Amino acid sequence: MPYFNANNKLIERPGNFIVTDIHIIPYHREGDEGIYRQIITDQVIEFSIYESVENNFLSGDMSIVDGVNLINMLPLTGFERLEFKLYTPGEQKGYDFSVLTGHPMMITGIRNKTMLKDRIQSYTLEFCSIERVKNDLTRVSRSFSGTTDNIILDVCRTELDTKKNIIIEPTKSVAKYVAPRKRPIEIINDVGKLSESKNFENAGYLFYETGVGFHFKSYESMFCDASGTARPIRARYSPKINAYRDEKGNRDLTNALQSVSSFRFKSQYNTLRHLAAGTFASRMVIHDSFNKTFEEIDFDYHKQYEKENHLEGDEQGQKRGDNGVVPFFNFSKGKTISDFKEGTLHFQSYTDKVHNDYDFLGRNSNVTQKRISQKAALSSIVLELDLPGFTGISVGEVVHFTHPSFKPIKKSTEKDFDPYLSGRYLITSIKHMVNLKMTKKHKMIVELVKDSFNKALPEDEVDLFTGQENEEGDSYLQYSLDEA
Repeated sequence: MPYFNANNKLIERPGNFIVTDIHIIPYHREGDEGIYRQIITDQVIEFSIYESVENNFLSGDMSIVDGVNLINMLPLTGFERLEFKLYTPGEQKGYDFSVLTGHPMMITGIRNKTMLKDRIQSYTLEFCSIERVKNDLTRVSRSFSGTTDNIILDVCRTELDTKKNIIIEPTKSVAKYVAPRKRPIEIINDVGKLSESKNFENAGYLFYETGVGFHFKSYESMFCDASGTARPIRARYSPKINAYRDEKGNRDLTNALQSVSSFRFKSQYNTLRHLAAGTFASRMVIHDSFNKTFEEIDFDYHKQYEKENHLEGDEQGQKRGDNGVVPFFNFSKGKTISDFKEGTLHFQSYTDKVHNDYDFLGRNSNVTQKRISQKAALSSIVLELDLPGFTGISVGEVVHFTHPSFKPIKKSTEKDFDPYLSGRYLITSIKHMVNLKMTKKHKMIVELVKDSFNKALPEDEVDLFTGQENEEGDSYLQYSLDEA
């Protein structure tokens, strides 16, 4: 996929957008006519579209000012389709919710209905992908066998009955899975959590939707291609003045669309959360009911880190093993933080020979431990950007962010960026906000995460705390202190 490339000839300024007429398609016909469309473009003040790697389906909401009583005229019942397209001028990627070339969204609710003045009301329409509704209407009671990527594809095409594109990363996991009256998305999430990549030493897949279609991928496949080479970045974001003309007065929309108006770190390290999750280390206790045996599998962050691909690689874009978000140092009495396996315990029970020659999904492996640790490590650094709207990027893609150093610059040759927080980030959520009436601009709130650094954290084998702290604490009886 090419690097961020705005079309300077078609975009007048940052925040420009193209929205087709917005229609509501009722579930009933008008007379003997075919599909009836009620145009509501003039009533729409603004709308938002949400996509996230943590959400299985696209969703959105739309603010309406209604002076013709659309709610009763159609009427709106929560079963209508919503039809429109959203694109950045000159960009092929976008959102096509039309009947002829795309897939309409489904209106599912109305909230915040208020009276503005006599005979004028405002409210917010909620909408989502039709597959979200189909999921809640469906229960699956059958068995699946084969590679887990084919199981997911089967569920999507059969139970979810989706006609959208599905982008799948191949898995090496081969298993038999029995669904006891489960919803389709429950099957997808259950199987995805225990799936292992065909190309990478990782565990756990995500199922999410973008404007392109559905995706079933591991984090590593978002970081790099099948050979392990880092994926090219899609944009270079940095805080700067949002000027869309260069020094010579020529339009430079590519630069302007990558200007960050504001940013904030929602999280930058949380040791207690990592300890509870098992990011650093954990132990899995496995019970085999058939063979009446117990087995323990240990997970070590530092040992596993070297086996996986991460956002930050070496100069050739290949795997690197020394730049994780957890430093390697003597934490206590010669032990690193990843040596405390009993800090987080997982328990798993299975019965061998349940499916004859098929493996029990996730059997005899630290799939769960790897998945939890990787996901928690990615949530260590969470960055939120306010950006000009652009439909050419999606969640699951890699971008670059330059973080200012926030230190006095003494020499003109000094680089004004943070060596740890600048670098490659993964887009995990996007909120598109399109205002049709007031500002007439398209803006985005983009959430980014990071699991590694350009510059490795310092390492140290010397225990700087044991024996250096006050060790003269004593024990006292409360009543003795009272009598003293």
